[in-house]
Order: sequence, then C-alpha cells, then structure tokens
Amino acid sequence: MLNSTTLEVAIGMALIYLLLSLFCTAINEAIAGILGSRAKNLEKGIQSLFSGGALKLADKGPAQTYAQAIYDHGLVQSLYRTDKATGVAQWIRGGSQLPSYIPSRTFAIALFDILFQRDKTSKFADAARPAGEQPAPLDLGTMLKMLRDLPDSKAKEAFTALVRQSGGDIAKTRQAFEQWFDDGMDRCAGWYKRRTQFALFILGLIVALTLNVDSIAVSRALWTSPALRSYAVTVGEQYGKTQPAAGEITKNLADLQSLALPVGWNGRHYTFLSTDGESDSLLFAIAGWLLTAIAMTLGAPFWFDLLNQFMVVRSTIKPREKSEVEGSKDSQPS
Repeated sequence: MLNSTTLEVAIGMALIYLLLSLFCTAINEAIAGILGSRAKNLEKGIQSLFSGGALKLADKGPAQTYAQAIYDHGLVQSLYRTDKATGVAQWIRGGSQLPSYIPSRTFAIALFDILFQRDKTSKFADAARPAGEQPAPLDLGTMLKMLRDLPDSKAKEAFTALVRQSGGDIAKTRQAFEQWFDDGMDRCAGWYKRRTQFALFILGLIVALTLNVDSIAVSRALWTSPALRSYAVTVGEQYGKTQPAAGEITKNLADLQSLALPVGWNGRHYTFLSTDGESDSLLFAIAGWLLTAIAMTLGAPFWFDLLNQFMVVRSTIKPREKSEVEGSKDSQPS
C-alpha cells in the first residue's frame, strides 16, 4: 500500500507533468493552427474514405475526385474560413483555410446530392437528358443504375453496398452515409492523435532540455524534502479544483517556478555539470529528460485526472494513518 511520502511524491510529479503538458499543448495547438493541421488531416481522411475514386464529368475537363466534389459543394463551401470566390488566397485547397470540421449530416447530404442529383447540374451530368423529360424517381433501381454509370473504384463499391443495405430509401441512405463518414473520421482522429503525441514528445524533449527538467532529479528532490512535497500538494489541490486552460502559459510557468524544484541549468542541482569531482551519471540525466518527454505524450487531461485521483486516495489515507497513531497511544499502559 502507498504510504503518504510516496503518494505526495506522485502528486508532485503529476502536478509538474500537468504544468509542462499545458505548456506543450498550448505550443502544439498554436503550431497546428498556423499550419492548418486539423484541416489537412480531415482532407486526408476524406480522400482515404473515397480511396481516390473520381467522378465522370460531362465530356469535358479532367475527372474530379469525390473529395474535391465534397469540398466544392455549396454546403461545405460555407464552412471555409475564407471565401474561395474572392480569390484572396489561391493556396486555399492545400492551406489552412480548409474547414477543420465537417458535420456528418452535411457530408451525407452533399454526397447524396453529388451522386443522385447529378442530372440537375450539368457539371455532374453523365449525359444530357432529353428536353422535357422528367428525372426518374429515386428508388433502389434508379440509384443503382446511376451508380453503375460511375467509373469503377473502391468508393463505387462502398456506395453500392450502402445503397443496397438501405433498400433505396433516401433517409436511410443518408443515414448510412453519415455512419460511414463517422466511422472514417474515427480512424482519422486516431491518425491525428498519433501525430499529436509525436509532436508533444518532440516539444516535451525540447522543453526538458531547455528548462532542464530531469524527472529523476525532480522526484529525488521531492522524496528528500518534506517542505517541497507539502507545497507541491498545496498547489496540486488548487489545480485539482478546476481544470486549467492550456492558454494560461505565464501562470502555469510561474506556478512551476514557485515550486523551487531542481529545474534549470544550475550546477548546484545538476552536479554532472560541475567540476567538484562529485559527478552524477549523465545517463541518469538523459533518462530523466526522456521520461519528461514521454510524460508529455499523455497530454494534460490525463495528468489532470491522475492528479485528482491521487488527491482522492490521499484524502482516504491520511485519516486512517491518524487513527492508527491515536490507537497506539491509547494502548499504552497508564
């Protein structure tokens, strides 16, 4: 069972990792916003969903991919950060102006319109409809016929399977498209999470080296200093009440500095840099930096939840320890 010293050290480490994670997260989000990482990840996810399939246009121009058709649809165009029609940024297609989020319902309606309303728009028409002829009602047979006219692709196979499963019902077909999109976006979110974890590792390593945050040295200091542990627990209780925001960089760093931890390039704390002959192993310092970087990949929400769990455990252990001490006093002979 954890004793109070071990638990307080764990609280102190969780607090430090939380503060550093907030700092790294703020930097990562700023970089992602500048580079349009979320928007680009969404675009790659949609391209993967269609497996590179393309529409067949009305005997003119190059083939347009399904992903391009989705992004060019009016419902999705309204989600752009900048109106493409203004011509302000010609790099919008691959830049940060792409929408970073597309609702599944919007995607489903746009895809349904692209696939089954093509005869109403010459851009997507397979062949000119005779004048005065009314469009055929959308039923299972009509939908499958329109899909057969599409170029062979994995996307065409997916459309056909979803339409067959829906029995030609328009509402059910749109719902099937929504579910298909949601499943694809779950996979897309996994890609983004892995890239974010890698970015946080790199940022964490840079922060660990820049601020000289050695997890091994910090945990050793917490273990040997009751005053430092007590103050870390006090600050941890404050952070445990409300989840801190990643944007409060100045406050988070100020709180980290107030802990008076062995952080920073100070030979007094990192004796492998000194010349007094009492050198710690550089390997331990490297291992401590790597542990700090690895801890950053778990993210601030993880350390916030873990900090709160440690606080709950501590609140249950302390009264028990006190009662045991009192019991031992009562058992002494008078």
